[in-house]
Amino acid sequence: MRLIYPFLLLFVALIYSSCEKVIDIDVKDSDPSLVIEGVISNRTDTQFVKITSSVPVGESSNFSGVSGAVVTVKDQDGIVYTFRERAPGIYSARRLRGIPGRTYALKVVYDGKEYNATSSMPAQVTIDSIGFQSTTIFNTSRTSLELMFRDPPGIKNYYRFVLSINNIKTNSIFVYNDDFTDGNQVKRDLFDVDIDLKKGDRVTVEMQCIDPFIYRYWFGLDQNRNRGGASVTPANPVSNISNGALGYFSAQTQQTEMLLVPF
Repeated sequence: MRLIYPFLLLFVALIYSSCEKVIDIDVKDSDPSLVIEGVISNRTDTQFVKITSSVPVGESSNFSGVSGAVVTVKDQDGIVYTFRERAPGIYSARRLRGIPGRTYALKVVYDGKEYNATSSMPAQVTIDSIGFQSTTIFNTSRTSLELMFRDPPGIKNYYRFVLSINNIKTNSIFVYNDDFTDGNQVKRDLFDVDIDLKKGDRVTVEMQCIDPFIYRYWFGLDQNRNRGGASVTPANPVSNISNGALGYFSAQTQQTEMLLVPF
């Protein structure tokens, strides 16, 4: 019996360890939310606001355009610009060019609800030089874009860089602030393990100077994307648009540069 008893315990333990209990999780679909993406730029006199509707969990992520909204932007002098719908969910206004240092207020009225947001356009900081560098990781070489600019002293600055390869915008999010580089010459390497530049690729970078709230929006979105297998449930990035809408409204300066990969 002394010899049989340990084997009996092991047999019972194996039986219980092989049992699996299926737990059904009831994911409740919330009501669709309005998603507003608006930009006022200093580079063009035609500005756009895109309005879509979020979709329930498990459905296609192709958000449908929202038609019939009333969209306006007011500058700090009280001049109101009306955005007209050019395509489903795409609204634009002409003869509106953003000016650094000025504040703009967005108002969207849809389905009896009003959504508001404000954004102040920072002073423009420009790229001084641009080039490429090669980085080797685990015996694999990757080419990335590198740029340099002078951060203005005594001013809190926030930046976003948008990278496109052969006219296709990448999903990478590059945001930066001057917490440790105020007033210095800054070198930024736009490296992403998912980007593999090849000789002859046409690489375009757009440098944006953004306000602190928009910086937090993109930083939060980047944090959510990089959670990987973390157990914490990703949350929507904090929006600067009122009344529960998702998205953002940004008054920003922009500079675009293009370069061919030489090696």
